[in-house]
Amino acid sequence: MSIRWTTVQKYCEDKFLRLTGVRPFVFEEMVQVIQDFENKKFIAGGRPPKLIIEDQILLMLQYYREYCTLFSVASSYNVSETTAWRMVVKNEKILIKSGQFTLPGKKECLSENHDHFLIDVTESPIERPKKRNQVELRTFKRIFTRERRKNTR
Repeated sequence: MSIRWTTVQKYCEDKFLRLTGVRPFVFEEMVQVIQDFENKKFIAGGRPPKLIIEDQILLMLQYYREYCTLFSVASSYNVSETTAWRMVVKNEKILIKSGQFTLPGKKECLSENHDHFLIDVTESPIERPKKRNQVELRTFKRIFTRERRKNTR
């Protein structure tokens, strides 16, 4: 289900925070930073993006907040998986380079007195291909070489 900017901008602050993970004024700062970058970059023109900047940022925040695959996020915004990945990486780099959206470093966290730390250490299983056992590989090689010998005679 796609939740576009036209719907999200009508939400109250609490509902917006629950959905995106950021407050509306932070979201507006993100939009402003990316718009400034886009205005500098596309002075000469070019092909317009498939999604407006607000939807691109919503896509990025949804991807980070929900830990879902890029395929599912991309399909909810009617773009390809590759396009979604490019949007996430591009906007992430722009926001990091701006210097306004960074997390404190390790030294900064250790120097201040904090009562509690919250660390996300959840694991998710990764599907990996199974290794073939050696007997199957030898059999495959033997059959393949026989077939190749027959064809070369």
